[in-house]
This record gives sequence, C-alpha cells and structure tokens, in this order.
Amino acid sequence: MKSQNPNQKSQSFLQHKLLLIGIIWLFSLTFLVIILFFSTQISDWLSNLAFIKILDAVSKLGILIGVTTFLFELPKQEKRAKAERRRTHFEYWKAIDAASASSTVTSYARKIALEDLASEGVSLRNVDTPNADLRHIDLTGADLTGANLYKADLTGAKLEGANLSKANLHGARLYGASLLNAKLESTDLRKVLYDEHTQFPVGFNAALMGAYLIAPGVSLEGAKLTNAILWESNLQDANLEASDFSEASFRGALLKNANFQRANLKKAKFGNANLEGAKLDNADIEGASFWNATGLTVKQVKSAKNWETAEYSKDFHEKLV
Repeated sequence: MKSQNPNQKSQSFLQHKLLLIGIIWLFSLTFLVIILFFSTQISDWLSNLAFIKILDAVSKLGILIGVTTFLFELPKQEKRAKAERRRTHFEYWKAIDAASASSTVTSYARKIALEDLASEGVSLRNVDTPNADLRHIDLTGADLTGANLYKADLTGAKLEGANLSKANLHGARLYGASLLNAKLESTDLRKVLYDEHTQFPVGFNAALMGAYLIAPGVSLEGAKLTNAILWESNLQDANLEASDFSEASFRGALLKNANFQRANLKKAKFGNANLEGAKLDNADIEGASFWNATGLTVKQVKSAKNWETAEYSKDFHEKLV
C-alpha cells in the first residue's frame, strides 16, 4: 500500500477542516432558528428554573448592598471633600499672604486665589493687597469688607454686588471697572482714578468721595495727585492748572492742549507722552523726564520753571542748548 505524499495529506486535512466548519455553522444556524421560533417558551422555562430565580435574587441583593454602601460612605465622602476644600483654601491664602508679605505687585497665583475664593463664597474680609496688580479680576459679589486695596490697579475689574464697606481704595485705579450694586459704605475712595467707562452704583457720586475722573476736557485744577499712575490716560484739553503731579507718571498719555500752567511737575515722568500744544507756563518741571515725549517744543519747555534740570531725549536736548 502506497503512503500519501505531503500534498495529498495537506488536501485531506483541508477537506476535514472545511467539513468541521460546515457542521459547526449548520449547528449554530439550527440553534438560532430554534431560539427564534421558541423564544417565548424558552424564556418561560428559564424563568421557572430555581437557579435563575436565585441569580435574580442575588442581583437584587447586590444592588441593595451597593446602595447601602453608597449611603454609608456618603458622609465620609462629604467629610473628605470638605477637608480637601479646606486644604485648597489654605493654599490660596498662603499665595495671597506671600505676595503681600513680599510686596509683590503682579502675582498670578494671588489673582487666581482671590477669584476662586470669591466664587466659592469665602469671605475676603480685611484681605491685604496694597499696590497689587488686579487688572480684570472677577470679584463679583465678594465680601471685601475692610479690605486693603490701597493703590491697587483694578482696571477692568468686575466688582458687581461686592461689599466694599470700610475698604481702603485710596489711590486705586478703577479705569473701566464695574461696581454696579456694590456696597460702598464708608469706603475710602480718596484719589481713586476712574474714567468714563467706570460704572458705579446708580446715583453714586464718586467725585464727592474724593475720586478723580480722568477723561478728555476734565477740570482737575488744584488737584493733589502726587505719585499718580496715569499711564496711557487721555487728558486731552484737560484743565490741570496749579495741580500737584509731582512724581506722577504720564507714560504714553495723550496730553494734547492740556493746561499744566503753574502745576507742580517735579520728577514727573512723560515718557512717550503726547504734549502737543500743552501749556507749561510757570509749571515746575524740576527733575521731570520728557524722554521720547512727542509734540514738545523749545518754547513750551522754556516757559516752565527749572527746565534746565529736566531730562530730555538727546535730539531735543541739543535744541535747548
């Protein structure tokens, strides 16, 4: 008897494999047909089996155990969440206190901390943030009673509905800030700078509280604004006669046709400011800086007092000699 060669063996194996697959496929199809036609009877039969009933009872018991466990753990979860919030608040206060202790002007961590604490309803009473850069901060509805915001930059800040009673905003900048519905009882607003975009509570007169409107054509005659920050402000055509702006900064400000006659401008800074047509007659500009100021003429400068001690750009200084 001759033995089969390798090719014949391979073909035989393949035939058996295909036969087996066909049988499995036929069996599966038959099973599915049976299930399809007798699904109701099969379902009724299974539901009557004790084993199935036990599984159903176990599943219901598992759900009951799960719910009971959840209710039992809920107080613990709330306690853990409360503890986590306290830790987070503690870190926030550390950032705020650290920035204040180091006299840091710009601190993103402090700004985020203040916003998050306020949004969670945490009181910010007596918070200490003098000279802080808090531009465009959102402290809507915050409790800032007694807060120290001395000379803080609150440009574009959202302070709607905030309680600023007894807060110190002396010298703060509120350009474009919104204080609608804010409580301002006994708030120190002396020398606060605001513009035509600042929104105060209806009927509130900031000028009567010692604040100054910084806008084109305003009259600030005799105002005391030493060390004021007036960067890029618009005081075109403003009357600033006999005002005290010693050591104030007008960097990039628009001062066309402004009246500085007899004003105290000692050590004031006018870098990149537009002084076209500004009146400096008898103004004291001792030690003032006009570096890169535009619109300035020799006649303007020499009409002021102590012009020889002021600083100028190299080209303009040569014109004065």
